Amino acid sequence: METAPEPSTSRELTPRHVLYTLVGWGLQAVFGVLAFASGLVAPPGGVAVIVAVWAITAVYSIAGWRRTPWIPLGMGLLSGVLIVAIIAFGGAVLGWNA
Repeated sequence: METAPEPSTSRELTPRHVLYTLVGWGLQAVFGVLAFASGLVAPPGGVAVIVAVWAITAVYSIAGWRRTPWIPLGMGLLSGVLIVAIIAFGGAVLGWNA
C-alpha cells in the first residue's frame, strides 16, 4: 500500500504573484511618503496614528506576501484609503489645516 506524498510547504511563485506583490509594495512606499509628509497638515498625535496605520499595513503585507499576492496589493490600497480618510477626517472634524 502506497502512502500519499507529503504536501509541499513551499509554493512556486508565478510572475503574476511577484508582479502583484511588487505593485503592492510600491503602493506601500508611496503612501509611506504621504504618511510621513502628513506632518504638514496634522498635529504630532495625528501623524503618530497615520504612521502607525501605515506601519501595521506594511508589516502585514510583508508577513503575508507568500500566501497570496492579493495581501500586499490589498494592504497597499488599504493603507492609502485609510491615510487619506484619516487626513480628511482630521481636516473636516478636528480642524487640522496647513
